[in-house]
This record gives sequence, structure tokens and C-alpha cells, in this order.
Amino acid sequence: MITVLVKFKISDDLNLKTLKEKFIETSEMYIDVEGLLRKNYIADIENGFAGGVYTFLTIENAKTWFSEDRIKWITERYSKPEITYYESPVIVDNEKNKIIS
Repeated sequence: MITVLVKFKISDDLNLKTLKEKFIETSEMYIDVEGLLRKNYIADIENGFAGGVYTFLTIENAKTWFSEDRIKWITERYSKPEITYYESPVIVDNEKNKIIS
């Protein structure tokens, strides 16, 4: 599995309530993304950053999702993202009470 960390700078006028509203506006677009198991929106208002943590089945799924068009969309909506891909060889899933490897 692949974990993708996406981080971008947010404007100083965004508070957590407004940012949450912006996140909710886009949340449904992730429902049927091929290979996406989970997306967590993240925010660090104090330091002016936000983004997401994604879990994909494969690197191909992840890189297909983060196409040039997607990166352009994120840049226009917030700012240019920093995207990092990680192998996730073991995941502890407490909701399903299982270890995934």
C-alpha cells in the first residue's frame, strides 16, 4: 500500500471552521476514486498549513490521482502542494481489528 502526504500553505485569513467547510465541499469527490482506501484531511492553522493523508492500494493509483491537473487544481484552490509518496508495508487497522501487510 501507498501513503501519500500532501501539504500546502494556507492563507492567514483561514480559520479551522472555514477550512473545514472548504474540505467538506470537496469530500464527496473522493468516494469512488480507484484504489483510494482512505483520505484524512489535515490542518495546522497555527503554522499556516493544511493538506491530506491518503492511503492507496498502489503507487499507480496514487500517481494517477495526483495528475498534473489535480496538482493545478490544488494550487489554484490553496497553493502549490508538496506531495510525498511512502510505502506502507504494514498498517494497523483498529476499526477492523486487523493488521494489513
